[in-house]
Amino acid sequence: MKNVNLKRLKDFVAEGVSNPELLRKNVSVEVKWNMNDGESQMCSVVVYPLGKKELDIDQVDFLGGGGRSPNPIQYCLVGLASCFLSTFAIVCKELNLNVKSLSVIAKNRMNLSLPLGLDNEKVSEGVEFEIIVDSDDEKERFEQAKNIAISRCPAVWCMQNSVPVDARISFT
Repeated sequence: MKNVNLKRLKDFVAEGVSNPELLRKNVSVEVKWNMNDGESQMCSVVVYPLGKKELDIDQVDFLGGGGRSPNPIQYCLVGLASCFLSTFAIVCKELNLNVKSLSVIAKNRMNLSLPLGLDNEKVSEGVEFEIIVDSDDEKERFEQAKNIAISRCPAVWCMQNSVPVDARISFT
């Protein structure tokens, strides 16, 4: 599996075993509401170790946006899919699988009655990952990799377990 630094990952695991506090990481983003009509409703500057990216976010028109940029659920699916795909790729590398190409399609069927204040039905029927692999290795080994990735992926864990949410208001 290309593009996975397994040595650095193993080194970090060893460091984390000897110092568990290294395994706890704070992650945050700020999303700002745009007060200018005719532009995407929101934006976020996401900072990462080697740079930063500006992401525009806009709801679809039927939810009050203009559809000018990806919507929040699309970004959510990108986050879920990329977290799962990177976990799957790491597991493939650990299992020494020969992967020629790899991608994932994330799908979600939503019910908008709760967000629109119409009902209290479940918002999502679930997330489905379609993993697309090009490899000559045995398919059963990829099933094994899939099951390990599902058990390790932080995004999958968050979908399968209750995660506390706290919201506070601060004024400038």
